[in-house]
Amino acid sequence: MRYLAKIQRKNWESSVAALRFVKMRKKYSDFIQKCALPVIAIGFILGLSSYSPEEGMFPLNYLNGNDLKNAGLKLSSEEIFNPGKISLTDALVKVGGCTGSFISEDGLIITNHHCVYGGVSSLSTAENNYLENGFVAKTKSEELSINMPCKITQSYEDVSTRVLSGISENTSPEDRIKIIGTNIKAIVEKEKAVYPELAIEVSEMFVGRSYTLFRYIYLKDVRLVLAPPVTVGQFGGDSDNWEWPRHNGDFSLVRAYVDKNGKPAAYSKDNIPYKPKNTLKINPNGTKEGDFVFIMGYPGRTFRHESGAYLKFQQEIQLPTIQSWYKTYIDLMKSNSEGQVSKRLAFAGEIQSLENVEKNYRGKIQGLRRTDIVQKRNMQDDAILTAFPINSKEYKQANDVVPAIRDLWKTRTAIGRMYFYSNVFLNNQSSIGSLAGIISDYQMLAASALKNKNKTEYLRLVQEFKAKAMKEYSFIDKRLENQAYLVLINEIYREGNKLKINVKSADKVFGNSQGLLNKYVDEVSKSILLDTAKIGKLLREKPEKLLTSSDILVKIAKDISHFQDYSAELWINSNTKLNSLMPQYTGLREQFLKSQFIPDANSTLRLTYGYIRSYSPNDGETATPYTTLDGIFQKAQETGDYRLPKMVGDKLRKDNVPSIFKDPKTGKVIVGLLYNLDTTGGNSGSPVLNASGELIGINFDRSYTATINDYAWNEKYSRSIGCDIRYAIYVIKYVSEADHILKELNLDI
Repeated sequence: MRYLAKIQRKNWESSVAALRFVKMRKKYSDFIQKCALPVIAIGFILGLSSYSPEEGMFPLNYLNGNDLKNAGLKLSSEEIFNPGKISLTDALVKVGGCTGSFISEDGLIITNHHCVYGGVSSLSTAENNYLENGFVAKTKSEELSINMPCKITQSYEDVSTRVLSGISENTSPEDRIKIIGTNIKAIVEKEKAVYPELAIEVSEMFVGRSYTLFRYIYLKDVRLVLAPPVTVGQFGGDSDNWEWPRHNGDFSLVRAYVDKNGKPAAYSKDNIPYKPKNTLKINPNGTKEGDFVFIMGYPGRTFRHESGAYLKFQQEIQLPTIQSWYKTYIDLMKSNSEGQVSKRLAFAGEIQSLENVEKNYRGKIQGLRRTDIVQKRNMQDDAILTAFPINSKEYKQANDVVPAIRDLWKTRTAIGRMYFYSNVFLNNQSSIGSLAGIISDYQMLAASALKNKNKTEYLRLVQEFKAKAMKEYSFIDKRLENQAYLVLINEIYREGNKLKINVKSADKVFGNSQGLLNKYVDEVSKSILLDTAKIGKLLREKPEKLLTSSDILVKIAKDISHFQDYSAELWINSNTKLNSLMPQYTGLREQFLKSQFIPDANSTLRLTYGYIRSYSPNDGETATPYTTLDGIFQKAQETGDYRLPKMVGDKLRKDNVPSIFKDPKTGKVIVGLLYNLDTTGGNSGSPVLNASGELIGINFDRSYTATINDYAWNEKYSRSIGCDIRYAIYVIKYVSEADHILKELNLDI
C-alpha cells in the first residue's frame, strides 16, 4: 500500500506558486523542511543591528524601523502593523495561493490575472468565454463565485517555548517530531476555543527552533468582479513569462462577501460585501527611477539556509526532474487540445500553471549553473569543519553534523527520481494511475475483511472506496492519460531497475527487451480504466466488482506501490534525521558567518523594500524600469503568445489619453515597472507601495535571472516585475469599459 507516501506528502518543493504542483486538485508542498534559529522577540522593531538588503523577505518582527526610514519610508512602524488598531496590514489579504489588497470599502480586492486564471477558465464555456473575452460584472448581482478563499492576518504570537515544551537534548528525532506535533495541535485547539471565528495556524519559522501562531479572518465567499481579456492579462504568454520587458496587464478584481451578520460564510445570494478595516489608496501619479517602494504579501518558500548538499541535489535531481516532466505534460495537453476550444478551456488553467513553474525551474537551473552558489556553500561547509577549536563542542558538532547531512542527501539523490515519479503516478498527474492505486489499496483491505469474515467492515470499505474513487476519477481525457501514464511508467521502472527493486511483474512487463515494452503498451491500451463510461457505471452501481479486478493497470499500480513504499521509507527516515540535524547546522553556519539569519519565507506575512531600478541581466544588455503601450503594438501578432485581437487593440489605441496615464518624460502610456525587491512565489498580486503606503503597482513576476531568489538574492541579477497601477486603470476604463468600478474606487478619470 501507499501508506508511507501518504504520511510524507509534504515533499518536492512548490513554488508555489507556490509551487503549484502537478494537479490543482492535489498539491505537493515543500520538498524539504527548513531549519534555523528562533525568533528572538515579537514586535515590529528589534533592537538588532541593521540587516543586509540581501536578506529581504522580512517577517514584521525582524524589521528595523530606522533602516526603513533611512531607506525612504515615510510611514511609522505603527502605521504598517499595529495589533488591535487599524494599520496597513488590515488591507492585505492572502487570496488562494497569491496576495491581494482591499481597494474599496465594499470588499473589492485587486490581485493578479494569473491568480484567477484557473477560476476564470472554469467559469468559461465556448459560448461564454470569459477567459478570451474578459469578464465584467456591471452589478454585484452579476459577480460570479470563484474558488479563492481569503485570509487576513489579525495578529501573531511567538509560541516557540510552548511548541518545544517537553523536548530535551536527549529526545530522539522521532519523539521530537511527535511532541512538536502534539503541542501544536493543543495550541491550535486552545486558540480555536478562544477565537472560534478565526482561522488558527502555527507556522514553523525555523524547523525545531522557532514557531509563530497566526490568527486569520477566513473569508470563504469570493466572487469574480473583473478580469481583462487573456490577450491583455497574459499578453506575451510563456514567451514573456519570467522575462523583462513585459507588457501584460496582469491584474484582476474579486470581491469578498460575508453573511448579513458580518460573519464569514459559504456562498449565498443573501451574503453582503465584506467591510475591510482598511483599504489601500490608489496613487495614479506614477513613479520615477530611484523611488523607494515596498511590498507586503505572503511569499511562498525560500531555501536560503540549506546545506551545499541540498543545493547540489536541487541542481542535479529535483529541478531537472520536475522541469522535464512538466514540459512533457504541457506538450501532451497542448497537442491533445489543439483546435478544440472546449478541451483547451478544460486544460487552460493547468497549462498556464505548469508553464509558470516549468519556466521558473528552467531559470533556477540556469541560475545555479551560471552562479557559484552551490560551490560556495559546499566550500563553506568544508570550512565549518575546521572553523572551531579542535577540542570545542562546536568542532565535534560540526564534524558530526556536516558529514551526516551529506550522507543523507546522497541517499535522497539515489531515490529522488523514483520518489517523484511514483508519487506523481499514484497521487497526482494521471487520473488512471490514481484510480489504479486506489483500487489496488482497497483490494487488499477488502480481501482482508472477507478473509476475517467481517462483512460489516467489507461493506464499509466498498462504500469508502466508491466515494474516493469517484472523486479521483472526476475528469479524464483518454488520449492524454494514455500518453501520460506510459511516460511515467517507463520512468518508474527504469528507476526501479537502477535501484534493483524486485517486484514480481516488472521483469515480465519490461525485461530487458524493447519488444516486451511495446507488447506491454498494447496490453495496457485495452485497460478497462480507460473506458470512462464503463468505469463510471461500475463505480455507481457495482463498485465491489473493481475490488476483484485483475486489470493490467491495477497490477502495475501494485508494483509502483512497492517502488513508492521503498523510496518513501528512505525519504521519511532521512527527513526525520535532517530535522534533528538542520537546527545544529544552521546554528554552526550562523556562528561561522557571525550573522543572524532571517527566517525563510513560508507563506506568512512579509515585507520587502527597495527601489524602482534598472539593471544589466547579461553582458551588453541594459533593462530600463518602465515599459509602455508602444511595446504592445510592436510585439502584437495575429496568433501565438503575442496575439492581439483587433477589437482589443482598437480599445487600447486611444487618442487624447489623459496625462495621468503617461510618463511625464516620454508622453507614453506606462504599462510595466521594474524594481529590486526580494520576492518569490506567493508574492503574486502583492501591492507595490510608494513611500507613503499608496498603491502604485501590482507585483506579478520576477525576471528570469531572479528565479534563483529561492536560494539567494543579489542586487545585480534580482529584479521583480509589476503592472503599473496606471495601466490597470487604463484597461479598466478603455478595455473593460467599467467606469462603475472607477467610481467605486473614487477615481474620476
